[in-house]
Amino acid sequence: MNIKKVTVFGAGNLGARLAFHIAFNNFDVTVYDQDYSLLEEARTRFREFGDNYRQNSGASKEQINAALANIAYSMDITEAAGNAQLIIEAVAEDLEDKKSFYRELQKTAPQNAFFVSTSQGLDPEILSKASGRSENFLILHFIGKISESPSLEIIALPAARQNVLQTVAEFSETIGMEFDIKYPEKQN
Repeated sequence: MNIKKVTVFGAGNLGARLAFHIAFNNFDVTVYDQDYSLLEEARTRFREFGDNYRQNSGASKEQINAALANIAYSMDITEAAGNAQLIIEAVAEDLEDKKSFYRELQKTAPQNAFFVSTSQGLDPEILSKASGRSENFLILHFIGKISESPSLEIIALPAARQNVLQTVAEFSETIGMEFDIKYPEKQN
């Protein structure tokens, strides 16, 4: 699968930074949050991120404007999941909230969509099962500042299909991320 459409669920700090970076790399991104004020805050931060990219990376005004034009906003989970090929979950680190989120997402996300979670503090196997799509589920751990030295770990859980891992790795490379792939041992 060639990823063209991405949805980032969660407009907090990490979700917003990630959404802008992906949009800056010429992908259509929908940012979802159930909190309107967080979406408005993200809209303001996207402009600040653009200024940062101009100052630190030499991005042009045209590149920043194109990135901002690549971003759509939604408070509707069905609309946000829409035709996304890659769904990045960056919601608050609360296990019950994440389980509830994935139950709702299962109803609306395209069947072939890949799910990745940015969670670092919760059991990835539980999240994978909660997604209802363990074969299409990975964990991404972002290291350092996304705008300056973007790197990440891709955690490939035992149930994840190889083509999902390969596609997400290729996507990560396309958006300028250096990455390592980790294969955790299966928990009993």
